[in-house]
Amino acid sequence: MKTGRLILLLGTAILVVASLSGCLTRSQPQALFTATATEDVVPFAVSFDGTLSYMPEGEIVSYLWTFGDGGSESGPLVEHTYNEDGTYEARLTIIDGRGYSTSTLMTIHALNPLPTAGFSYTPKSNMEGVYFVSCSEPITFDAQDLCSDDGTIVSYEWYFGYRLPDGTAASAAGPVVVHEFLYAGTYNIILTVTDNDGGTTAYIEQLDVKGGPPCNADVTGDVPWTNGGI
Repeated sequence: MKTGRLILLLGTAILVVASLSGCLTRSQPQALFTATATEDVVPFAVSFDGTLSYMPEGEIVSYLWTFGDGGSESGPLVEHTYNEDGTYEARLTIIDGRGYSTSTLMTIHALNPLPTAGFSYTPKSNMEGVYFVSCSEPITFDAQDLCSDDGTIVSYEWYFGYRLPDGTAASAAGPVVVHEFLYAGTYNIILTVTDNDGGTTAYIEQLDVKGGPPCNADVTGDVPWTNGGI
């Protein structure tokens, strides 16, 4: 009887220890938080909520935040604005009254805003509300005032809607360029701008070219250039 009772008591003790061990394993401190956005174009504000965090014993006395861009804050509810594009790690660290702490991370993607693109051109004529330019007339294309970026635009690439006799595209580079069209038609003028972060934007505008071939053009009908769009 004594031996049986001893075995029973030992078995109960083992079960209790196992149960307590399971509870301790499942009740680890957790730094949990949510964010209103994890990806957006800068500048953008993110609200962080750390109230889901818990300590199995004691009370959380500190919520410490770092945002990966040098900024920091404290408290269960905070807000932070990302002003520069990049990938950042937002970290929440919680500390209880005994000094125990734990932390967790969240990745934030701050995106580069793309540049805006546009251009004007002169000279041009108006016929019944439709603008056009003339064959063999030097046309100035100007993108200086209609393109912008949060940083710097580092390149302006132009395509004038047709290919040269050697098969290469009729193109140019720079914020202000001059181009002549030898044949009448409708051309898709494409301006592509690139900023210092590698962001690109393309702007397309149709251009009507009117008039006969210039005096130095091929008037036999064997036009070497191909008119067209993209």
